[in-house]
Amino acid sequence: MKENDPVGTYFDKLPETHKRQFEERASGANFNFQQRMKVAYELGDASSGRLLDCAAGTGEIICGLLKSGRFNHATVVDVSPAMLQTAKDLLTSQIKNAELEFVQSDVFNFKPSDSRFDLLLCLGLIAHTGRLDIYCCLKSMLPPGGRIILQTTLTDHLGTRMLRALTSRRELSKCGYRISWFSERDITVACRNAGLQILETRRTSLGIPFGDRLWPWANFQLERRLQKWASRHGADAIYLLAAK
Repeated sequence: MKENDPVGTYFDKLPETHKRQFEERASGANFNFQQRMKVAYELGDASSGRLLDCAAGTGEIICGLLKSGRFNHATVVDVSPAMLQTAKDLLTSQIKNAELEFVQSDVFNFKPSDSRFDLLLCLGLIAHTGRLDIYCCLKSMLPPGGRIILQTTLTDHLGTRMLRALTSRRELSKCGYRISWFSERDITVACRNAGLQILETRRTSLGIPFGDRLWPWANFQLERRLQKWASRHGADAIYLLAAK
């Protein structure tokens, strides 16, 4: 980790909190993480071979994909030493049928020994980097037929805009850096400029500001009952991308 890297420093405090989002049964507090994992599995179902997770967190999503048996190699990257170690503990204990590589780095400074991956996971990362040139970086690691799964929260959604207005100053104090927010148009233009095409988009999350914290039970009931609406208008977008 770079000295004084605020992103790595912030996430070093969060492994136990992050793990609970996936280990506990679905609830209002973790529904969005559970949905992110479910959609990632569905979008990654057609891929096999070499897998790269650009910001693995505690490793639950990449672990689920590896358990499918379709991937013979996985490179696991995270800027946080604590997050990476937690992911390593999980994967080395549960995955026996794939070669595993663990790299502490941000994706912009990551130099793979083999630069091609059949599936790249980039879930929630761009909010913490603030850099849309990540698309060019990711495309350079794709072979013909390779895919990228990318998730972000969209400012097209009213709840996202409200959350940004209410938390931007506090987030800077809490995290040591500003969370970045992008619109659907920002993502579309960045993909086009990088020579990537959007194959599929999945929308999730009602995006009720603070709903997962203040009213977790009510938030869970609403999320469950209104998934069809969220699939068209949700605050979060998960994209399946490929090179043109």
